[in-house]
Order: sequence, then structure tokens, then C-alpha cells
Amino acid sequence: MDSGSAIPPDWSPSGIVTLTTDFGLTDPYVGIMKGAILKEYAAARFVDLTHGVAPQDVRAAAWFLSKSWSWFPAGSVHLAVVDPGVGGERQIILAFHEGHAFLAPDNGLLQAFLPSSTLLWPLDLGRTGLPAPSHTFHGRDIFAPIAARLAAGTPPALGREALQGLGGVEFPEAVRCSDGSVDTEILLVDHYGNLISGFCPGPEEADSSLWEVGIAGHLVPGAKTYGDVGSGDLLALLDSYGHIEVAQRDGSAAQVLGVGPGDPMTVTRKSN
Repeated sequence: MDSGSAIPPDWSPSGIVTLTTDFGLTDPYVGIMKGAILKEYAAARFVDLTHGVAPQDVRAAAWFLSKSWSWFPAGSVHLAVVDPGVGGERQIILAFHEGHAFLAPDNGLLQAFLPSSTLLWPLDLGRTGLPAPSHTFHGRDIFAPIAARLAAGTPPALGREALQGLGGVEFPEAVRCSDGSVDTEILLVDHYGNLISGFCPGPEEADSSLWEVGIAGHLVPGAKTYGDVGSGDLLALLDSYGHIEVAQRDGSAAQVLGVGPGDPMTVTRKSN
């Protein structure tokens, strides 16, 4: 399929641009990128999804965006710049899904959560009319102006053919064992030190008070809310993402257990 079919006929930009980066807030990079967007489209409306992704953690960025984009109105542009290969040969890709536009490096970030049938269009940088970019800040020099044009309703210059057959970063699988338990791992640790697992129970088993979690030599009981346990107690519960997480009331489960992303967890039904 050629790029003449890249922009869906129902694409109607809202002017909203969400931003997901690993830039942090200490340096001026986020502000500069916003300035570059406003320079192209002064009416853009920003939502900072997160700038706290750990440096180069493409998987975490993909997961945050996968759990967030659908809460925004159709017509939003979702810009994700976690780009370990900046300045190299990786391409910059654009995708449309359910009335939303997604712009990111071609490093598996979008492929991790968009359906495999989604067409991924590379930018034709030679036809964007942009000045030669720096080697280290494509967020400012390429991503920002292209996101601004999308938000304003101006189609970007795209390659002639969509990318095919490219794999994405992978989220940890939840493996069901013969005894009914589920083996998974810590996907990420949030700001509170909560350990978010790769296990997303179905609706029929979403009562987290029926589960318990084995992790780092501890068996953590399930509960429905943080308020169901005392201060300092560990608990396992269903979080706002729909995943089982391990938390410490009024503390950090990551700190008290000494664990982090990639460490194993086993979720089992309570014995009584």
C-alpha cells in the first residue's frame, strides 16, 4: 500500500498532543520540544503523559502509552520519544489507530501494543522541509514539528510504502501452570514503589482478595484496597491498569523487598 492511503479519511485532529519521553524534568528538553511544537502550531494543547520513563526504557514507554491513549479523545496525536538510536539509521514512524495518531521511533515502541495489522509509515525526512537535524535531539528537530503539523491537520511527508513485519518490544507473559498458579515478572516499578506485574486477570477472577503473590521469599496476601491492611503491611491488589501489583501500605514494596523490573512473581489462589 502506498502513502496516498496513509491518512485515514476520518482523521480529524483535536489539537491535543500527548508527550511520553525519558527526558526527565531537570533539563530543559521537554520545554524546548514544546516550544518547537508551538512554533509550528501555536494552538496545540499538551498533555504530559510522562517524562519519567527510565533512560532508554522503550518497553516502559510502550506500556505506559498502551494503557493511556484510549482515555483521550479521538484526534489526539500521541508523541513518544524514547529513542536510544537517535541520530542513527532507525526510522521515525507514524501510525493511525481508532482515530488516534501515534508518532515514535521505529524501535518497537508502537509495535508493542498496536494491532499487527496497523500500517506503520516511515517519514520521508527529505521531503519534510525541515532543516538538517542535530545528531542528538530529534525530539526538537523532527518529532516536534511533525507532531505539530499532525495536530494542525497538515499531512506529513511519508515514505512510499508502509513498514511490514517488524517486531515490537515484548511485555512479560503471564504463564498459567498446571496447578492454577500464574508465573509472571515485575513489569515496572511506579513512583510509589508499587510492583506492577505482567498478570492481568480476566473479569471472572479480578477479585484480588482471592489471590496471593510469592515474591522474593515472601507470600503477600491479596486485598481489595490499600486501606484493607495496616501501615507498613505488604499487599497484592488489582491496580488501575487492571494488573496485579504488590504494594506496601505507606511505603515502597520495591525498597522493602529489594526487587525491580524482571524479577519473578508467582500469583496463586488463596488456599482458604
